[in-house]
Amino acid sequence: MTKITKLDFGGEQIYCGIDVHKLSWRVNIRSEEFELEDYSQQASEEVLVSHLRKNYPGAAYELVYEAGFSGFSLQRSLQSKGINCIVINAADVPSSDKDKRRKSDCVDARKLSKALVSRSLKGVFVPQPEMEHIRTLVRQRNKLVEDQTRCKNRIKHLLLFSGLKVEENDSWSGGYIKRLEALDCMTIPLRQALDLGLQEYQSIRKLTLQATRQLRVLSRQEPYNKIISLLRSVPGIGLINAMILLSEIQDMGRFKTLDKLCGYAGIVPDLHSSGDEQSVRGITHRSNHYLRVAIVESSWSIIRKDPAMLMYYKEYCKRMHPNKAIIKIAKHLLSRVRFVWLNEIPYQKGRIDF
Repeated sequence: MTKITKLDFGGEQIYCGIDVHKLSWRVNIRSEEFELEDYSQQASEEVLVSHLRKNYPGAAYELVYEAGFSGFSLQRSLQSKGINCIVINAADVPSSDKDKRRKSDCVDARKLSKALVSRSLKGVFVPQPEMEHIRTLVRQRNKLVEDQTRCKNRIKHLLLFSGLKVEENDSWSGGYIKRLEALDCMTIPLRQALDLGLQEYQSIRKLTLQATRQLRVLSRQEPYNKIISLLRSVPGIGLINAMILLSEIQDMGRFKTLDKLCGYAGIVPDLHSSGDEQSVRGITHRSNHYLRVAIVESSWSIIRKDPAMLMYYKEYCKRMHPNKAIIKIAKHLLSRVRFVWLNEIPYQKGRIDF
């Protein structure tokens, strides 16, 4: 009879599902056969790793948590400690109706660990830190543009609500701003309210221009300048949309087919099929929002600049609404972007075959 003198889980696999929150984590630990532990701990990977190595020394650990506010820093930290960890889309976790109606941190952590044992989870793509930081800068600029639009709308509302008349100017040029600053507002409080709105708009506009300059400088640096140059050879794709494509896709090789790329961008139909009945509910809600907006925006531009894409668009418009036709064009555009990126060949206008 072998005498056991110390804990040794060599050759064993330990699975761990983590429901991540800002201050605390719910942790569910399982073996291949059954649940071992379910507990809460402070939000710290050091505490979790110490617990695993103390209670299950020598085992191989596999961890999983849902993508969310905490990003990929936890995954990178665990991988650096030699612990395999994947990050998954929360919508991909198998859930029963009972789980959805009695949702709790405990239920969520248990679902993750069970799914990890059954190998039914597929981790999302984890970007390299540098590319993630570029994506953060690009997204920050997009948020500033949205804030700038909100400021414009608030100023327009103030003018309409107060009965102030001024000639419209869609470009919001310096001259238009000066006319607003010189506008007779009848009372001091209304003048002060309008000035505050203008100051907010000018401040955000200045930050937006600063972010745009930073992206322009970044686009000229190695190794990004080559891909950016290829993407900008496609009609309708300018500097900003090229940076969005680069930062959101990052590695075109991870999409083995065009369908997978279109699925990631959300340029695919939302289908519901049961028996002989099948319905299409427009395009899917599951998408990379930033990428889809950039592709659709560029699609409206490319039909004006490339005869081949204009021909496709006119053919589609014969049997569907223009807004649906442009989604078809977006798929053609993604095909061309993929071809240009993978083959490192500049875009050629008028080509049908891509």
